[in-house]
Amino acid sequence: MNRNQIWRVVAYSTDTYKGHEEVHVFVDAPDYETANERIYERLAEEWGLLRGFIDIYNLWNESELRDMSTGAQMPAGLPLLESGGGNGEVYYDREPLILVASARLRKVLECALQEVPA
Repeated sequence: MNRNQIWRVVAYSTDTYKGHEEVHVFVDAPDYETANERIYERLAEEWGLLRGFIDIYNLWNESELRDMSTGAQMPAGLPLLESGGGNGEVYYDREPLILVASARLRKVLECALQEVPA
């Protein structure tokens, strides 16, 4: 049985020459510590940066993201793409970075991306 959860983090680069703007990054991992480590490892590889030039925040699992969601709950992955908007507005990330991805993670996010409001 797969005990991994989907985790989402907001990440960006502080490197002056290889800057990357904020992006939602998804991994699947069994716990917070493993998710944190996988995100740093994969982003360093993906962006060609040392870990010290990568900042991450708001590392939440899929249950926490659904609990915080104010938008639609269907399909199941939609709350995972939700970005906090002011005044009760809900925005969805249309270009997340999916790094460590099981078949389940890809299926959940691909289904949600098809439903993201245009």
